[in-house]
Amino acid sequence: MADQKRKIETIRVIEKLQLSNTLTIGLEDAKQAEAIAEAVSSLQGLVEQWN
Repeated sequence: MADQKRKIETIRVIEKLQLSNTLTIGLEDAKQAEAIAEAVSSLQGLVEQWN
């Protein structure tokens, strides 16, 4: 993931949502990083709507 700040924020969200650490590892793979970041962002949005 090119943007280190976004990567760190995505890791924080993964931890906060108690998602698999595999997602954090996947951020190191350029092919998967963007998809993971988008999916985590969508999940975070859903959690915020439910609260």
